[in-house]
Amino acid sequence: MTEEADSKAGGRRRDRLPRNGQRERVLQVVHAHGDAIDAVEVASRMGAHVTTVRFHLDALCDVGAIERTRIRRDGVGRPRTGYRAVEERLDYRMLAEILAMELGETVEARARGAQRVGEQWAARIGRSHTEPVAGQDDTASWKEDPLVRGAVLATEVFRRMGFDPQPAADSEPMASLSADSKRIVSRERVIRLRNCPVRDLARAHPEVGCGIHLGLLQGLVDRAATEVGKRDATDHGVSARLDPFVEPELCIARLIDARR
Repeated sequence: MTEEADSKAGGRRRDRLPRNGQRERVLQVVHAHGDAIDAVEVASRMGAHVTTVRFHLDALCDVGAIERTRIRRDGVGRPRTGYRAVEERLDYRMLAEILAMELGETVEARARGAQRVGEQWAARIGRSHTEPVAGQDDTASWKEDPLVRGAVLATEVFRRMGFDPQPAADSEPMASLSADSKRIVSRERVIRLRNCPVRDLARAHPEVGCGIHLGLLQGLVDRAATEVGKRDATDHGVSARLDPFVEPELCIARLIDARR
């Protein structure tokens, strides 16, 4: 699709939206709330039917006035769909182009450079995170296991970066043989990362945006290893992997502990 056709399509989409006071009121309620709010709460505040409110919320999402997010429930149950106002954002694609030019001439060179940047970032961030996140793991396990400590630290750091990190249930240890026929037992921690705060940068140049996040993950794991007494941060057996955009708004971080 050409830019002109894309512009016309966007214009037609906006023209289809009824310009009425109720939709404006929905937008005002979302803005006034500040944090994420769900359709039921918006309807309650307006005294309107929730189906009507959802229609207006979807329309406002279509034109970029608000965005969907997830609201965790207290206790069990699936997260609710929430909505929050979208402030005017800087275009990260320009930053992506600048970083890409500065980090190298090839994709491989840029990826290596970005990962080094992420590892250096982790070294600075890690110094200010020395306590476990409440409710994640028991204190003894957190203190003694670099995989557990790395997962807890990564979850907290990525939350503070603006992601919505969701640690998955622990996987069972897996046994395999190395190339020299030695037995390897692997454990894995998976963290689902939603709402990437630099998704424009990551999509324009994944080797840069995702490379920085991968380096950050590995750097945090290395930091965690030094804190549990394994002073050689390059030989603790825990590696990081990042699977970007397995869904439009979901990336998967994997921390893998493979020890012989």
